[in-house]
Amino acid sequence: MTSKEIVDAVISYVRDENAKYAILIDGTWGSGKTYLYENYLVDAIDSVEVGKNERKQNVYISLYGISSIDSLAKQLITNYLIYVKGNGNKLVKKGLKPLAGIIGIASSAFSFSIGPISTDLSNVFEKIEGSIDVKDMVICFDDLERCTIPINEFFGFVNNLIEHCNCKVIILADEKNIGKIYANTNIEEKYLTVISGNRKVVEYIGDGKNIKTKNKGLGKDTNGEITVEEVKKLNEMLYSENYLYKDIKEKVIGKTMLYYPALKDVIKEVICGNEKSKGIIQEGQYKEYLLKCINDIVSAFTETENRNLRIIRSWIFSFRKIYEATTKYYSSSKYYEEILNDFLRYSIWVTGAIKKNKKITCSTNYGSQDMVYFEGHEYTHIFRYSFIDAWINRDVWSDEDLSQACKSIIKRREQEDVDNPPKIHSTGKALNELRDWYLMEDEQVEEVLEKLVHEVEEGKYAYYDYSNILSTLLYLQVNGLFTGDIKKIQTKMIDMIKKDLDVQEENDFHKNFSSEEIRDKYNELYRPIAEERKIRNREINKEEQEESDIYRSADVFYEHCRKMANYCCIHKSFIEYLDLDKLLALINISNNEDIYTILQAFKTVYFMGNLKDFYMADVQGIKRIIEGVKDDDIVKQGGITRKIALSNFVESLKKDLILLGVEE
Repeated sequence: MTSKEIVDAVISYVRDENAKYAILIDGTWGSGKTYLYENYLVDAIDSVEVGKNERKQNVYISLYGISSIDSLAKQLITNYLIYVKGNGNKLVKKGLKPLAGIIGIASSAFSFSIGPISTDLSNVFEKIEGSIDVKDMVICFDDLERCTIPINEFFGFVNNLIEHCNCKVIILADEKNIGKIYANTNIEEKYLTVISGNRKVVEYIGDGKNIKTKNKGLGKDTNGEITVEEVKKLNEMLYSENYLYKDIKEKVIGKTMLYYPALKDVIKEVICGNEKSKGIIQEGQYKEYLLKCINDIVSAFTETENRNLRIIRSWIFSFRKIYEATTKYYSSSKYYEEILNDFLRYSIWVTGAIKKNKKITCSTNYGSQDMVYFEGHEYTHIFRYSFIDAWINRDVWSDEDLSQACKSIIKRREQEDVDNPPKIHSTGKALNELRDWYLMEDEQVEEVLEKLVHEVEEGKYAYYDYSNILSTLLYLQVNGLFTGDIKKIQTKMIDMIKKDLDVQEENDFHKNFSSEEIRDKYNELYRPIAEERKIRNREINKEEQEESDIYRSADVFYEHCRKMANYCCIHKSFIEYLDLDKLLALINISNNEDIYTILQAFKTVYFMGNLKDFYMADVQGIKRIIEGVKDDDIVKQGGITRKIALSNFVESLKKDLILLGVEE
């Protein structure tokens, strides 16, 4: 539910005098539940009239660290005097909470003046203020998942407030974690029980080199071994009160509302603020940049499965220095925006990893740079920038390392400009319209889908959008909104590729699917299309090579290889884009200097140390080149220096084979 939907529901609950239950606003840690209360619910509740010129009164209590009903009762009385009688709600409206020290002192004072406090608080309120009408109170309990009061005792306390004091109760919590904190009390004794039976706690189940699949069922160990992760899960399973909470919640909680605001709206509000509170960034270029790139920010946080408000705030503060330093030194660069975009995305990954205890793992190397993936997302890769790791993880800054990272991006982008042909853009409109399909009526969605099919048949979409079209149609088909023949659309796409006169690249953005079944259907449809595109690109490239005659000299061949290096790396083959007969003929007519130039051309493409990750498809082709160069009938051997040149050429290719995992 959005903030507006929850506000409307809370107002309705507060007005309903027959609603003898509490309501739970459920949201993950850091989703902004407290922010929602402070900035929206307080004023909404204050606006509810209970009589002539009378309003509802808010009392807020954080349950974090409260361990007994007596402590909670004292806290409630203290907060009542601060919020209601002391007009402390003004503090909440400003986004502030009462100071812990003041509350502690007040609670201590009550323990002396009132004595033991009964869970029936109606008499206590009357002693403090005879004219208090407790039915006008709306009590908000926050952080229930961090409360160490046994859950049945807490619910008894809440039920007393509702039944005997006529209070309205709002609970803010991460429901899936309610009661789990109890598993972490007296944890040493509980862990001893979990690992009883001579179990050995290990970091992983395996031989130290190859990590084996972890136990599918908790308690089913391997040779008496149990991982640290399994110890924690088993402890939680045995001692958590979450199951007890689920059993008794319906007796007290009448409605549960899931707070799940749009991430884009959350980030905007953090930056800009709202009517009641200022954003964390005031006017200036940095604020303008963040708002301009809001979709990129949302995308990066989505990649890390992160919606935590505190983490978002932390990233905004950390990224500011990266933005300002990059702007200071490289704002005049042609690739300035792309540099910032790379830094923005990776810095969000790093912030999310450190705050959520996740790993960013190197999957391969691209020249001297690591390509990495975020834990749990092995198919989405980005470049690592070590200066960002140092800045966010260790608060260490280096202008020199920033400059080196910027230069590496500029060099890579310059090479990509040489390699990649201009992007062919789609002219169809329907695919973009379908982004907001969930806001449309069924008939409107069906109308736009029909328009999309016609646009595909008319060739109004570049290959870049084919994967998006298929995944969209599949998703809408599963939801009963698309009833057309996707197979027919696939056939049309393949036919258009076969007639294409230009090289086109795919949209390699990682796609999420709601089920493995949909993923399998998508792969079944898209793989033949991708394979046909690859074949057609190769044909077009060879046609262009023949027209430009890249084999007319060693220098021309070298220049061609330099331009094709990134393209070949992306497509994981160099040899398949060469005519080996023409290459061997070129070597045959080349002098010694030209042979070394051709050798350098190969090194320009095979420049990385982990060739196996990119060029396994080239093994047989390399072997054929070696055999051809060594064959006197194909390449004349000549004098001593020529034989040395040819030998060096062959030895260099043999080293490449070793890097590809081929031993002689």
